[in-house]
Amino acid sequence: MTAALVTPVDGAGEVDEKSVARLIASVRPYADALLPALSTGEGASLSDRQWREVVAAAVRHADGLPVLAGILRPATAGSLARAREANGLGAAAVVVTTPHGPEVTQEEMFRHFETVTGAGLPVVVYHESAVSGNVMELGTLLRVCALPGVAGVKDSAGDTAFTRALIAAGPGVPVVQGLEHLLLESGSVDGWVVALANVEPELCRALLTDRGEERAEQLRAACERYGLERDDWYRSLKTELLRRAVIETDREVPC
Repeated sequence: MTAALVTPVDGAGEVDEKSVARLIASVRPYADALLPALSTGEGASLSDRQWREVVAAAVRHADGLPVLAGILRPATAGSLARAREANGLGAAAVVVTTPHGPEVTQEEMFRHFETVTGAGLPVVVYHESAVSGNVMELGTLLRVCALPGVAGVKDSAGDTAFTRALIAAGPGVPVVQGLEHLLLESGSVDGWVVALANVEPELCRALLTDRGEERAEQLRAACERYGLERDDWYRSLKTELLRRAVIETDREVPC
């Protein structure tokens, strides 16, 4: 189970490393890996400096857990630059979207991942459409999965039929579900990468081995309580973490 971390910021809107440390300490007993700076971490709003700071802070406080650096850049050059920097910061892998825009072709998506793997870190494909504004088709994704250096797929496209088809096609890399409300409907995925782990890490861990009705009801209740299907799901997570004194503010990352 990988925790997709929120990005704590202070009153001035800067990355708050003390809060990052407390947050990681609270999820570490239940997580297999940490993922800062992706969608839950408001990665699209982070400046280059803030992105560097939050990834570096996660590495410093991971205490042995691998850190997968989220990369939400609109073009290949920016993704490649951050992947190279993540390597220098000590990240174990990067999680990367397609280039952004509905005009991006399937071949351009393939070439994008072929280029980013050149940074020297394992690449997890962030399969989604909400951020990039496009959709990678099954055939393209299977081609990408066959690239040397591609280490997995975080499927957050919201289509369990696609997830099942991907697994059935034998991509050769792990496939994890990235949306809480689909965790129990995605077939034989290899795990999950979830925002809910910020506030309910024990439940997220337990669901890996116990998918019974009681756990399923706890998951449904948590999804509703924290509004995880809303566009601003990370806000409610930050508010809860502030209430628990894990982070200092529930401010969003300034754009």
